[in-house]
Amino acid sequence: MRQRGAAKAWEWEDGNGVNRGVTQRESGNDAPRIKNPCACLKRCWRTFNGCDTIVYVEHQNSLAQIYAPIGAVISETRDVVVAVWQDTLALASAADGTDNRQQAEGKLLRPALCLLAAGASGAHDLSRYTRLAAAYELMHIASLTHDDVVDHASLRRGQDSLNVLWNNHAAILGGDYLVARALELLCEYDSGPLVAAALRAMRRMAEGELRYFGQDPAQADEDACVALADSKTASLFAAACSAPLLLTMPDSAKTFHDFGIALGIAFQLMDDLLDITQPADTLGKPACGDVTEGKHTLPLYLLRHAMTAAEQNKLDAMRNQTLSHEEQCWVRESVRRLNVDKATLARAEQYIGQALEALTPFPDSPFKASMLALARFVLVRQA
Repeated sequence: MRQRGAAKAWEWEDGNGVNRGVTQRESGNDAPRIKNPCACLKRCWRTFNGCDTIVYVEHQNSLAQIYAPIGAVISETRDVVVAVWQDTLALASAADGTDNRQQAEGKLLRPALCLLAAGASGAHDLSRYTRLAAAYELMHIASLTHDDVVDHASLRRGQDSLNVLWNNHAAILGGDYLVARALELLCEYDSGPLVAAALRAMRRMAEGELRYFGQDPAQADEDACVALADSKTASLFAAACSAPLLLTMPDSAKTFHDFGIALGIAFQLMDDLLDITQPADTLGKPACGDVTEGKHTLPLYLLRHAMTAAEQNKLDAMRNQTLSHEEQCWVRESVRRLNVDKATLARAEQYIGQALEALTPFPDSPFKASMLALARFVLVRQA
């Protein structure tokens, strides 16, 4: 690390393995080298407990490494999220004196993207954006809370879901409360376009779920599955990525919005693949939940259309059922045998390519390098 007056300089490696240097104003963060953010990891199938499972046998950058340029501010953002979560628990009289922090914490992808986008666009004081970033995580947690009620899910991130801790009515109110707190945080920035963009994202999330609610997944086509991924997931990714730009460089906000849309679609496609290829203890939620709930996902669409009629009937019979270990293994083996994992990955890679291309106009920096690395991480995460 080299000091240059009030600025810090560090090195990283770009997508071609070339060492680069950057000078960034003091933001309270030291950024170690991030290696080759555009390299994809090796993936393979291995057998665990008698069941085929996708695993990754090499590791590129952990999330801790990817988040290095925003290390201090992402911790501040986490503290904001945890505080609001504790308020939510207390309101429902569910606080029992134990530490409930785990239930509020995930990968923090959306706030990380918000903070990285701020840095990539040249912001000097990232602490200004910590509460902004927290708002998008709260909106995400609220959507999960509502999803768990609709899906009758009992696990979330390895913990009891709110509808199990409380009941469906209280869980819905808890989700509504989280949305209200998120909007309060956004209003602190005194920006109409910022709040409007967040509301559009929430509207699109609801529209996506409502449009396909109750429809027979056998009638879904590939475009519909991607459109659902776009609306229910990518819309919030795009809002988080573009938010800092709406405050400082509105003419460039679309670039980061486009990055978020492409990244969010790829994220959801891979998330849907993980649902039918990973066990519950890895996912932190029930395995093959999309099968039993009759979800419109691209992997299930590809799986159905590669199956024989008899296999399709067997798959359909699993809807609204609790799957046995053997039935889950059959689903995973079918995914492998019919190359559904490869087909899904190929489509996700196309969207990641679009995401990487979207950032081309912005200069290289550790923040941009981390955004590229995070895009590749989406393709190889296991939960």
